[in-house]
Amino acid sequence: MDARRLRSIICSCKSNDIKPLLTQWGRQIQCQNVVSVNYSDSKKSIAQALSSICQSRKHFKTEVDELDLKCTQMYPKKRLWKVFHLKDKSDLDNTTNKWLDLCNPQKFKKKFKSQSELYFDNVTSVCVGVHQGALWTRLYATNTVNRQQDQSYLPSNTVYIVYFPKTEYVIMSRYKLSTEEYLHQAILTTLGATEMTNMQLCGHDLYSLIHLAMNRKCQGSFSKFNSKQDQRQPFAGFEPKKRKAIEIEKDDKIFCEDEETMKKRAKILEKSFGQEEQPCLEKVEYRVKTKFRGTDYVPSMARRQEAFKCTVKFEGSSVLEGIRNLGATGLASVPLPGHLANVHSLAKNHFVIQDQETTPKKRRK
Repeated sequence: MDARRLRSIICSCKSNDIKPLLTQWGRQIQCQNVVSVNYSDSKKSIAQALSSICQSRKHFKTEVDELDLKCTQMYPKKRLWKVFHLKDKSDLDNTTNKWLDLCNPQKFKKKFKSQSELYFDNVTSVCVGVHQGALWTRLYATNTVNRQQDQSYLPSNTVYIVYFPKTEYVIMSRYKLSTEEYLHQAILTTLGATEMTNMQLCGHDLYSLIHLAMNRKCQGSFSKFNSKQDQRQPFAGFEPKKRKAIEIEKDDKIFCEDEETMKKRAKILEKSFGQEEQPCLEKVEYRVKTKFRGTDYVPSMARRQEAFKCTVKFEGSSVLEGIRNLGATGLASVPLPGHLANVHSLAKNHFVIQDQETTPKKRRK
């Protein structure tokens, strides 16, 4: 089983990344024979050679788990991540929360494993490593005592947890809903927090997610200050790059009739989005629960008393860049609505739009 897992990990890597990944892994597990592998062979041959070298080792299963964690660190975009915010109700007035100093990977591993064993029936593996200033944890645990089921490896039982020390944020990969309560409680107890809330911020670009979470309220006029602060954060990962000016071949016979309008539009967008490239979000979803306002086109809906419900999704390689480009090209009127222009400040990509409940004004006596 472990040999098949090793083969699956190797085959999921790019050919150019196999050698540096395995070399780093070989140093970590203190296996010098890894260097002797012929990396010019096919991925299957490399995996077979590694299996023959490492299968006789005492901790081969744990070492494969560590390789899986390193592969996830190298390709974080292959997984869907969710951002969670930590709170401590018992220490609301103190800005220095007690979970911020837990930076030692061995200390974190020991404490997290002991807590996980309290909530899960079978904690098979816990691996912790440091990558780009963050603690990366791989947990494989099941809530079953059936030995036959324990022998078979199920990827759905694996969850990856990324904790950024000195911050209040934890990012986790997709996990089973049946284990959510136990998983959250193990993390809360390990970090000494009392509450863990889903920020409704998810995506495949992990470093864009943490950038959005940590830099809320730093939009528009704060973007220049924000970009300078990012250089001081070694764990930020996402480095905003200044937007390249669009070069257009000028022709004396061609002139723009809306030049002033375009300049005005660009100024408004720069105020909202800043001068840097936008963090990468693959999806922004809006759930609308409002009164239907298109009765001119559908008169029969005028008698509808219930709220009109629909879901609108923006999907693409970088939705925030797309939203900005809609305003820049004139396909959307500027200034953009708040729920589109303020995604950065809100630090979420799942929204619910509904009518505000208005209370009748009291008559003056």
